[in-house]
Formats: sequence, structure tokens, C-alpha cells
Amino acid sequence: MSKSENGFACKAHDGDFTATAYRTSKGERRVTVEGTCACNTEGFELTLELASPPIRPVPEELHLNLVEHAPHGKVAQVITPTPVKQDFPIDDEKERVLIRNRNITVPIEKE
Repeated sequence: MSKSENGFACKAHDGDFTATAYRTSKGERRVTVEGTCACNTEGFELTLELASPPIRPVPEELHLNLVEHAPHGKVAQVITPTPVKQDFPIDDEKERVLIRNRNITVPIEKE
């Protein structure tokens, strides 16, 4: 399992992700962030996690990191589309998602 020149085993680009806002039955605003990355082997699991807040707050951005969980044991060395999907609570100011460790910006579609 080799990593690319940027240190990641899965390739991700702006066009690989969407972010869709919605309101729960209790009125809470949430966003579903989902995408598909091209991982260099089978068996990867991807998650999105909240990133540490930026030094200078950006109220209109939700900051996340894309985290790769490598497979265990022997796996086929074949480029594999790998999905990721997670929900996060957001306030009404949020307009976009920044996947900070990949420098990917995704506009939030309105509910």
C-alpha cells in the first residue's frame, strides 16, 4: 500500500463531494457531506471529522478533515472507489464546507 506524493492513499478532489443542508423535525440545521475517493487498494474506510477551529474564525465555513483508515491484511492493489458520508450540526451562517487537510471547498446546498 503506497501513499501518493501528498502522503494520502486516497485521491480526493472538489468535484468528488457534495454538502446538503436540511432541518430536523426539531428545527436543528444539519449538513450531510458525502463523496467518493479513489483509494489505491481495496478495504479502505473513510471518515470525516471536525477539524480544530482555525486561528481566525470563519463563521461561514464548517472545517473538517478526511481521515483514511487503512485495511488490515492482504488486499488487492487496485484503484477502488471508496464512499464517505457523514452528518454534522451547523448553524444558519454556514455556507460551505472546507475539508482542510485536502484543501477542498464544497458549497452547502440549501435545504
